[in-house]
Amino acid sequence: MRFDVIIIGGGWAGCTAAEPLVEAGKKVCIVSEGLSLSAVKYESPYARLATLQKQGAVVLRGDRAISGKIEDGKVVEIRTRNMDEPLVADEYVLATGKFFSRGLLSDKEHIWEPVFGADVVYDPDRTKWFDPDFEAPQPFMKFGVKTDAEGRVLVGGKAIVNLTAVGDICNE
Repeated sequence: MRFDVIIIGGGWAGCTAAEPLVEAGKKVCIVSEGLSLSAVKYESPYARLATLQKQGAVVLRGDRAISGKIEDGKVVEIRTRNMDEPLVADEYVLATGKFFSRGLLSDKEHIWEPVFGADVVYDPDRTKWFDPDFEAPQPFMKFGVKTDAEGRVLVGGKAIVNLTAVGDICNE
């Protein structure tokens, strides 16, 4: 399936990115796995997605981007859990959030971005990932994908020209 823009993540940041694109008549696909915790704070969880869908966006609810293919510094397609064919676009937006929405994953030694293998900012010393005071600001909340000055995602230290990160997935 071909689109002008594919947005990976249907939460607050993904919908905010989609709105002006849909209004401009772009063919937009939003891959939205599920409930966005930030959306719940501000509105009905699926209200913005439903509005965008009524305005012409394709919303893949309950689906998840599982891989992206990069060639010559550009994303050429993504694969999702539920679609048999790849999704193709001119531009891609990564708006998957961080840990709670699985935009970032971790084990005991590493933190990674699971769709594109984007470079991630994090402290290699795991003991510095958290503050033992539960109510204190947690250092892991500042971890996120590396971007250049234009917000393009870095993979292997190189900017992917058609992949922009927005929202919580970005490092602070």
